[in-house]
Amino acid sequence: MRNEPVKSRHGGTRQGAGRKAAYGEPTKTVRVPQSLVPVVVGYLDELKRSPAVAGETPVLKPITALRTATAVPTLGRHVRAGKPTSGDDYQEDAVDLGRHLVRDPSSTFVMKVAGWSMRDAGIAQGDELVVDTGIAADNGRIVVAEVDGELTVKRLKRTDTGWLLQASNPDFADIPIGDKNELHIWGVVTRVLHAV
Repeated sequence: MRNEPVKSRHGGTRQGAGRKAAYGEPTKTVRVPQSLVPVVVGYLDELKRSPAVAGETPVLKPITALRTATAVPTLGRHVRAGKPTSGDDYQEDAVDLGRHLVRDPSSTFVMKVAGWSMRDAGIAQGDELVVDTGIAADNGRIVVAEVDGELTVKRLKRTDTGWLLQASNPDFADIPIGDKNELHIWGVVTRVLHAV
């Protein structure tokens, strides 16, 4: 008895078989933050409903504009961190947290902190940083930087000998930037979000 190759019972590649191209071009798998899944799915559904004519770009709002605003009331009082004061419920206005925390959504991203090198600057492990790529990384700013392929958050400092990425915790060394280092500033930290 000879071992003959087993023939597939399936008909092989057939014209029109498989998934249909929903967007008229190849697609790619991407990771999306859980909170943005409904926004992205809605955006793509709209793209399917109004496909672009050949050579034209579909007219859609930027995806950042589709996210619902989160407005919370702001009270017309300051809260003392010392002696307690009366806390009447006088509501002054509502604050859209997105607009309050983000200068420009198209140039902003959020990163989670791992480590304690910026502890004395109020940045702890697990905090989330709002990082703006549209702000100049000037002397003294806290930045997210890539040094020789490694990401770090530090204070950018000019010294007599050149630039330095300065830690805000004496247990961690500063990172001097020399001619042989490859440095890329990802953006400037504008807000630190942490749970209490």
